[in-house]
Amino acid sequence: MLNRRTSKADLGINDKEIKKILGFIAYVSYPQTIYFAFRPNLRDEDDNHFIELAIACNADYLITSNIKDYLIDNDLKFQDLKVITPSDFMNYWRENYENKS
Repeated sequence: MLNRRTSKADLGINDKEIKKILGFIAYVSYPQTIYFAFRPNLRDEDDNHFIELAIACNADYLITSNIKDYLIDNDLKFQDLKVITPSDFMNYWRENYENKS
């Protein structure tokens, strides 16, 4: 997703910054086993596993360009999980964490 021309333009990033972002994600990430299955019955059944993983690892955000499939007509609501676009998350991150000493 990050390598798409539209993503680069929306986020205002280049290839070097993408490598840094992905390197950071790899550094802070760890494997997560899912022991339970939430079935929020999203419009796209193939997206359900992203909710399951986000809940299993206690994520605050699920970052996707496909917000509408997560917010419309699903059976379960997760109050503590925020579904946000990559550009909105990047703006949030920059405002709150970038260049903070």
